[in-house]
Amino acid sequence: MMAEPEQRPVRIGLVGAGAIMRLSHGPTVSKSPDARLSGVFDPDGARAEALAGEFGAALHTTKLETLLASDIDAVIVASPNNLHEAAVVAAAAAGKHVFCEKPLSLDVAGARRMIDACETAGVLLQVGFNQRFWSQVQIAKAVIDAGVIGPIHAAHSNYGEKWTAYPAATTYRYDLARSGGATIIDLTIHRIDLLRHLVGEMTAVFADLSHHVLPQRVDDNVHVLTRFASGARGVLTSNRYSPAIADGTTLYGERGTIHIATETLNPFQAVPLAIYTESKASDLPEVLREAHYPDAWWKEFDGGWISVKPPRRSPYLAQLAAFCSSIRNGLPALVTGFDGLKAQEVVQASYLSVRDGCWVELPLPRDAAFVVPSY
Repeated sequence: MMAEPEQRPVRIGLVGAGAIMRLSHGPTVSKSPDARLSGVFDPDGARAEALAGEFGAALHTTKLETLLASDIDAVIVASPNNLHEAAVVAAAAAGKHVFCEKPLSLDVAGARRMIDACETAGVLLQVGFNQRFWSQVQIAKAVIDAGVIGPIHAAHSNYGEKWTAYPAATTYRYDLARSGGATIIDLTIHRIDLLRHLVGEMTAVFADLSHHVLPQRVDDNVHVLTRFASGARGVLTSNRYSPAIADGTTLYGERGTIHIATETLNPFQAVPLAIYTESKASDLPEVLREAHYPDAWWKEFDGGWISVKPPRRSPYLAQLAAFCSSIRNGLPALVTGFDGLKAQEVVQASYLSVRDGCWVELPLPRDAAFVVPSY
Protein backbone atom coordinates (compact mmCIF):
# COMPACT_ATOMS: atom_id res chain seq x y z
CA MET A 1 0.00 0.00 0.00
CA MET A 2 1.34 3.40 -0.93
CA ALA A 3 1.96 5.81 1.91
CA GLU A 4 -0.31 8.83 2.13
CA PRO A 5 1.42 11.95 0.79
CA GLU A 6 2.48 14.35 3.51
CA GLN A 7 0.35 17.46 3.80
CA ARG A 8 2.20 20.62 2.91
CA PRO A 9 2.66 23.27 5.59
CA VAL A 10 -0.06 25.90 5.94
CA ARG A 11 1.26 29.10 4.37
CA ILE A 12 0.92 31.93 6.88
CA GLY A 13 0.95 35.69 6.40
CA LEU A 14 1.50 38.00 9.36
CA VAL A 15 -0.65 41.12 9.67
CA GLY A 16 1.44 43.38 11.85
CA ALA A 17 5.13 43.35 12.76
CA GLY A 18 5.10 44.44 16.39
CA ALA A 19 6.46 42.87 19.55
CA ILE A 20 4.04 39.94 19.78
CA MET A 21 4.94 38.93 16.21
CA ARG A 22 8.66 39.19 16.92
CA LEU A 23 8.55 37.43 20.28
CA SER A 24 5.87 34.79 19.68
CA HIS A 25 4.17 34.34 16.33
CA GLY A 26 7.21 34.77 14.09
CA PRO A 27 9.39 32.25 15.93
CA THR A 28 6.43 29.91 16.46
CA VAL A 29 5.61 29.72 12.75
CA SER A 30 9.29 29.31 11.87
CA LYS A 31 9.63 26.35 14.28
CA SER A 32 6.36 24.67 13.39
CA PRO A 33 6.29 21.56 11.16
CA ASP A 34 2.69 22.48 10.31
CA ALA A 35 3.22 26.01 8.98
CA ARG A 36 5.48 28.16 6.84
CA LEU A 37 5.90 31.92 7.06
CA SER A 38 5.18 33.27 3.58
CA GLY A 39 4.70 37.00 4.03
CA VAL A 40 4.58 39.97 6.38
CA PHE A 41 2.46 43.11 6.17
CA ASP A 42 2.97 46.22 8.26
CA PRO A 43 2.38 49.90 7.42
CA ASP A 44 5.95 50.47 8.58
CA GLY A 45 7.99 49.04 5.72
CA ALA A 46 11.21 48.78 7.72
CA ARG A 47 9.51 46.71 10.41
CA ALA A 48 7.87 44.45 7.83
CA GLU A 49 11.19 43.90 6.05
CA ALA A 50 13.08 43.24 9.30
CA LEU A 51 10.55 40.67 10.53
CA ALA A 52 10.40 38.92 7.15
CA GLY A 53 14.18 38.75 7.03
CA GLU A 54 14.49 37.45 10.57
CA PHE A 55 12.08 34.55 10.01
CA GLY A 56 12.62 33.82 6.33
CA ALA A 57 9.48 35.15 4.64
CA ALA A 58 9.89 35.87 0.93
CA LEU A 59 7.32 38.68 0.89
CA HIS A 60 7.16 41.87 2.92
CA THR A 61 4.79 44.68 2.08
CA THR A 62 3.15 47.86 3.35
CA LYS A 63 -0.12 46.99 1.59
CA LEU A 64 -2.50 44.47 3.15
CA GLU A 65 -4.07 43.72 -0.23
CA THR A 66 -0.68 42.62 -1.55
CA LEU A 67 -0.31 40.08 1.24
CA LEU A 68 -3.88 38.83 0.77
CA ALA A 69 -3.37 38.46 -2.98
CA SER A 70 -0.33 36.22 -2.46
CA ASP A 71 -0.42 32.44 -2.20
CA ILE A 72 -0.96 32.34 1.57
CA ASP A 73 -3.61 30.08 3.12
CA ALA A 74 -4.14 32.01 6.35
CA VAL A 75 -3.22 35.11 8.29
CA ILE A 76 -2.25 35.83 11.86
CA VAL A 77 -3.64 39.25 12.83
CA ALA A 78 -1.75 40.96 15.65
CA SER A 79 -2.04 44.64 14.91
CA PRO A 80 -3.36 47.33 17.30
CA ASN A 81 -6.83 46.37 18.49
CA ASN A 82 -8.70 49.02 16.51
CA LEU A 83 -7.28 47.56 13.26
CA HIS A 84 -8.32 43.93 13.90
CA GLU A 85 -11.78 44.16 12.38
CA ALA A 86 -10.76 45.64 9.03
CA ALA A 87 -7.94 43.12 8.61
CA VAL A 88 -10.09 40.11 9.53
CA VAL A 89 -12.96 41.16 7.27
CA ALA A 90 -10.55 41.75 4.37
CA ALA A 91 -8.83 38.40 4.91
CA ALA A 92 -12.18 36.60 5.00
CA ALA A 93 -13.25 38.31 1.78
CA ALA A 94 -10.00 37.09 0.19
CA GLY A 95 -10.76 33.52 1.29
CA LYS A 96 -7.98 33.32 3.89
CA HIS A 97 -8.37 31.56 7.22
CA VAL A 98 -7.85 33.83 10.22
CA PHE A 99 -6.08 33.60 13.54
CA CYS A 100 -6.76 36.85 15.40
CA GLU A 101 -5.00 37.83 18.58
CA LYS A 102 -7.14 38.83 21.52
CA PRO A 103 -9.13 40.97 21.92
CA LEU A 104 -11.14 40.09 18.86
CA SER A 105 -12.33 43.68 18.46
CA LEU A 106 -12.86 46.87 20.42
CA ASP A 107 -16.46 45.97 21.22
CA VAL A 108 -19.11 43.28 20.88
CA ALA A 109 -20.63 44.79 17.74
CA GLY A 110 -17.29 44.61 15.95
CA ALA A 111 -16.72 41.05 17.13
CA ARG A 112 -20.09 40.01 15.70
CA ARG A 113 -19.25 41.59 12.33
CA MET A 114 -15.94 39.70 12.23
CA ILE A 115 -17.63 36.39 13.05
CA ASP A 116 -20.28 37.01 10.39
CA ALA A 117 -17.64 37.86 7.76
CA CYS A 118 -15.73 34.64 8.38
CA GLU A 119 -18.89 32.51 8.46
CA THR A 120 -20.12 34.07 5.20
CA ALA A 121 -16.77 33.44 3.52
CA GLY A 122 -16.54 29.89 4.90
CA VAL A 123 -13.14 30.48 6.51
CA LEU A 124 -11.87 29.52 9.94
CA LEU A 125 -11.66 32.11 12.71
CA GLN A 126 -9.55 31.26 15.78
CA VAL A 127 -8.90 33.70 18.63
CA GLY A 128 -5.55 33.93 20.42
CA PHE A 129 -6.37 32.87 23.96
CA ASN A 130 -3.13 30.99 24.45
CA GLN A 131 -3.79 30.27 28.15
CA ARG A 132 -6.02 27.34 27.17
CA PHE A 133 -3.04 25.61 25.56
CA TRP A 134 -0.76 25.38 28.60
CA SER A 135 -0.39 21.73 29.62
CA GLN A 136 -1.35 22.49 33.22
CA VAL A 137 -4.58 24.14 32.05
CA GLN A 138 -5.43 21.19 29.80
CA ILE A 139 -4.81 18.77 32.69
CA ALA A 140 -6.91 20.93 35.02
CA LYS A 141 -9.75 20.93 32.49
CA ALA A 142 -9.65 17.13 32.27
CA VAL A 143 -9.56 16.85 36.07
CA ILE A 144 -12.58 19.15 36.41
CA ASP A 145 -14.51 17.28 33.73
CA ALA A 146 -13.74 14.01 35.54
CA GLY A 147 -15.34 15.36 38.73
CA VAL A 148 -12.17 15.09 40.80
CA ILE A 149 -12.89 18.29 42.77
CA GLY A 150 -16.66 18.13 42.44
CA PRO A 151 -18.85 21.07 41.37
CA ILE A 152 -16.95 24.38 41.37
CA HIS A 153 -18.50 27.08 43.52
CA ALA A 154 -15.81 29.78 43.51
CA ALA A 155 -12.88 30.85 41.34
CA HIS A 156 -10.18 33.51 41.44
CA SER A 157 -7.72 34.42 38.70
CA ASN A 158 -4.98 37.06 38.91
CA TYR A 159 -2.69 38.36 36.17
CA GLY A 160 -0.48 41.42 36.44
CA GLU A 161 2.83 42.76 35.26
CA LYS A 162 4.57 46.13 35.34
CA TRP A 163 3.95 48.22 32.25
CA THR A 164 7.69 48.59 31.66
CA ALA A 165 8.32 44.82 31.69
CA TYR A 166 6.82 43.88 28.33
CA PRO A 167 9.10 44.91 25.43
CA ALA A 168 6.34 46.48 23.32
CA ALA A 169 7.28 48.31 20.13
CA THR A 170 4.72 51.08 20.71
CA THR A 171 2.46 52.42 23.48
CA TYR A 172 -0.84 51.87 21.65
CA ARG A 173 -2.10 49.74 24.58
CA TYR A 174 -2.47 52.94 26.58
CA ASP A 175 -4.21 54.91 23.82
CA LEU A 176 -7.84 54.04 24.55
CA ALA A 177 -9.03 55.03 21.07
CA ARG A 178 -6.73 52.40 19.56
CA SER A 179 -6.82 49.75 22.26
CA GLY A 180 -10.40 49.95 23.54
CA GLY A 181 -9.08 49.76 27.10
CA ALA A 182 -5.83 49.03 28.85
CA THR A 183 -5.26 46.39 31.53
CA ILE A 184 -8.67 44.70 31.39
CA ILE A 185 -8.63 44.24 27.62
CA ASP A 186 -4.94 43.29 27.46
CA LEU A 187 -4.36 41.13 30.57
CA THR A 188 -7.63 40.37 32.37
CA ILE A 189 -9.28 39.22 29.15
CA HIS A 190 -6.98 36.18 29.11
CA ARG A 191 -8.32 35.11 32.50
CA ILE A 192 -11.90 35.94 31.55
CA ASP A 193 -11.60 33.34 28.81
CA LEU A 194 -9.74 30.93 31.11
CA LEU A 195 -12.45 30.96 33.79
CA ARG A 196 -15.18 30.69 31.18
CA HIS A 197 -13.33 27.66 29.75
CA LEU A 198 -12.90 25.98 33.15
CA VAL A 199 -16.05 27.03 35.03
CA GLY A 200 -18.64 27.87 32.35
CA GLU A 201 -20.63 30.80 31.03
CA MET A 202 -20.68 34.06 32.97
CA THR A 203 -24.11 35.60 33.53
CA ALA A 204 -23.31 38.92 35.24
CA VAL A 205 -20.37 41.15 36.21
CA PHE A 206 -19.65 43.94 38.69
CA ALA A 207 -16.42 45.84 38.05
CA ASP A 208 -14.10 48.36 39.66
CA LEU A 209 -11.46 49.72 37.27
CA SER A 210 -9.11 52.43 38.46
CA HIS A 211 -5.94 54.33 37.62
CA HIS A 212 -3.04 54.47 40.09
CA VAL A 213 0.45 54.44 38.59
CA LEU A 214 0.75 54.46 34.79
CA PRO A 215 1.78 57.74 33.12
CA GLN A 216 -1.32 57.47 30.93
CA ARG A 217 -4.79 57.88 32.51
CA VAL A 218 -5.97 54.33 31.87
CA ASP A 219 -7.07 51.34 33.95
CA ASP A 220 -4.04 49.83 35.68
CA ASN A 221 -5.90 48.21 38.60
CA VAL A 222 -8.76 45.84 37.75
CA HIS A 223 -11.23 44.00 40.00
CA VAL A 224 -14.19 42.16 38.48
CA LEU A 225 -16.79 40.04 40.29
CA THR A 226 -18.57 37.46 38.17
CA ARG A 227 -21.57 35.17 38.42
CA PHE A 228 -21.66 31.92 36.45
CA ALA A 229 -24.61 30.06 34.98
CA SER A 230 -23.78 27.17 37.33
CA GLY A 231 -24.29 29.43 40.35
CA ALA A 232 -20.55 29.74 41.01
CA ARG A 233 -18.96 33.08 41.83
CA GLY A 234 -15.65 34.43 40.55
CA VAL A 235 -13.10 37.18 41.09
CA LEU A 236 -10.77 38.48 38.37
CA THR A 237 -7.90 40.82 39.26
CA SER A 238 -5.14 42.41 37.18
CA ASN A 239 -2.69 45.25 37.40
CA ARG A 240 0.00 46.99 35.37
CA TYR A 241 2.30 48.02 38.22
CA SER A 242 3.42 44.78 39.92
CA PRO A 243 7.21 44.38 39.45
CA ALA A 244 6.86 40.64 40.13
CA ILE A 245 4.50 39.07 37.61
CA ALA A 246 1.22 38.44 39.42
CA ASP A 247 -0.13 35.08 38.31
CA GLY A 248 -2.43 32.39 39.55
CA THR A 249 -5.84 30.79 39.13
CA THR A 250 -7.62 28.96 41.96
CA LEU A 251 -10.79 26.90 41.64
CA TYR A 252 -12.70 25.79 44.74
CA GLY A 253 -14.94 22.73 44.48
CA GLU A 254 -16.98 20.67 46.94
CA ARG A 255 -14.38 17.90 47.01
CA GLY A 256 -11.17 19.71 46.24
CA THR A 257 -9.17 22.69 45.06
CA ILE A 258 -7.05 23.41 41.98
CA HIS A 259 -4.21 25.96 41.82
CA ILE A 260 -2.79 26.82 38.37
CA ALA A 261 0.27 28.94 37.56
CA THR A 262 1.02 29.63 33.90
CA GLU A 263 3.27 32.66 33.58
CA THR A 264 5.82 32.11 36.33
CA LEU A 265 6.60 30.19 39.51
CA ASN A 266 7.49 31.80 42.81
CA PRO A 267 7.75 30.84 46.51
CA PHE A 268 3.97 31.13 46.80
CA GLN A 269 3.19 29.12 43.66
CA ALA A 270 5.91 26.49 43.58
CA VAL A 271 4.41 24.18 40.94
CA PRO A 272 2.45 24.76 37.71
CA LEU A 273 -0.50 22.69 38.97
CA ALA A 274 -1.47 21.70 42.50
CA ILE A 275 -4.63 19.72 43.23
CA TYR A 276 -6.26 18.85 46.52
CA THR A 277 -8.95 16.19 46.31
CA GLU A 278 -10.89 13.85 48.55
CA SER A 279 -11.02 11.30 45.72
CA LYS A 280 -9.41 7.89 46.17
CA ALA A 281 -6.67 6.54 43.91
CA SER A 282 -9.12 4.45 41.91
CA ASP A 283 -11.15 7.57 41.06
CA LEU A 284 -8.21 9.65 39.82
CA PRO A 285 -7.40 10.22 36.14
CA GLU A 286 -4.20 8.49 35.11
CA VAL A 287 -2.27 11.77 34.89
CA LEU A 288 -2.84 12.35 38.64
CA ARG A 289 -2.09 8.76 39.66
CA GLU A 290 1.22 9.04 37.83
CA ALA A 291 2.02 12.40 39.41
CA HIS A 292 1.45 11.35 43.03
CA TYR A 293 4.45 10.24 45.12
CA PRO A 294 3.35 8.49 48.34
CA ASP A 295 5.21 8.47 51.66
CA ALA A 296 6.01 4.80 51.00
CA TRP A 297 5.75 2.78 47.81
CA TRP A 298 3.13 0.40 49.19
CA LYS A 299 0.73 3.20 50.16
CA GLU A 300 -2.08 4.27 47.85
CA PHE A 301 -3.37 7.80 47.50
CA ASP A 302 -6.12 8.39 50.05
CA GLY A 303 -6.91 12.05 49.42
CA GLY A 304 -4.75 15.14 49.81
CA TRP A 305 -2.43 17.22 47.65
CA ILE A 306 -0.96 16.20 44.31
CA SER A 307 1.62 18.39 42.55
CA VAL A 308 1.88 18.14 38.77
CA LYS A 309 4.88 19.42 36.81
CA PRO A 310 4.15 18.81 33.12
CA PRO A 311 6.90 19.60 30.60
CA ARG A 312 6.97 23.33 29.83
CA ARG A 313 5.73 23.50 26.25
CA SER A 314 4.92 26.70 24.40
CA PRO A 315 1.18 27.40 24.27
CA TYR A 316 1.84 29.38 21.10
CA LEU A 317 3.13 26.26 19.34
CA ALA A 318 0.12 24.29 20.59
CA GLN A 319 -2.43 26.86 19.47
CA LEU A 320 -0.78 27.15 16.05
CA ALA A 321 -0.82 23.36 15.67
CA ALA A 322 -4.53 23.39 16.54
CA PHE A 323 -5.17 26.16 14.00
CA CYS A 324 -3.37 24.27 11.23
CA SER A 325 -5.13 21.02 12.12
CA SER A 326 -8.52 22.70 11.94
CA ILE A 327 -7.69 24.14 8.52
CA ARG A 328 -6.44 20.82 7.15
CA ASN A 329 -9.28 18.73 8.53
CA GLY A 330 -12.14 21.15 8.07
CA LEU A 331 -12.86 21.23 11.80
CA PRO A 332 -14.07 24.10 14.00
CA ALA A 333 -11.42 26.13 15.79
CA LEU A 334 -10.66 25.06 19.35
CA VAL A 335 -11.05 28.71 20.38
CA THR A 336 -13.76 30.20 18.19
CA GLY A 337 -14.88 33.67 17.28
CA PHE A 338 -17.80 33.11 19.64
CA ASP A 339 -15.31 32.55 22.46
CA GLY A 340 -13.73 35.88 21.56
CA LEU A 341 -17.13 37.57 21.55
CA LYS A 342 -18.07 36.20 24.98
CA ALA A 343 -14.82 37.53 26.49
CA GLN A 344 -15.47 40.87 24.79
CA GLU A 345 -18.90 40.94 26.41
CA VAL A 346 -17.39 40.72 29.88
CA VAL A 347 -15.02 43.61 29.12
CA GLN A 348 -17.81 45.77 27.71
CA ALA A 349 -20.14 44.86 30.58
CA SER A 350 -17.37 45.82 33.02
CA TYR A 351 -17.20 49.29 31.47
CA LEU A 352 -20.98 49.62 31.83
CA SER A 353 -20.73 48.45 35.44
CA VAL A 354 -18.14 51.13 36.22
CA ARG A 355 -20.31 53.76 34.56
CA ASP A 356 -23.53 52.77 36.32
CA GLY A 357 -22.18 51.33 39.59
CA CYS A 358 -24.20 48.14 39.36
CA TRP A 359 -24.22 44.51 38.26
CA VAL A 360 -24.58 44.09 34.48
CA GLU A 361 -26.39 41.02 33.16
CA LEU A 362 -25.02 38.87 30.32
CA PRO A 363 -25.42 38.34 27.46
CA LEU A 364 -25.47 42.00 26.49
CA PRO A 365 -28.24 43.26 24.23
CA ARG A 366 -27.15 43.87 20.65
CA ASP A 367 -27.45 47.63 21.10
CA ALA A 368 -25.48 47.76 24.38
CA ALA A 369 -23.41 50.91 24.72
CA PHE A 370 -19.62 50.81 24.49
CA VAL A 371 -18.15 53.43 26.78
CA VAL A 372 -14.54 53.22 27.96
CA PRO A 373 -14.43 54.80 31.44
CA SER A 374 -12.38 57.93 32.07
CA TYR A 375 -9.94 57.88 34.97
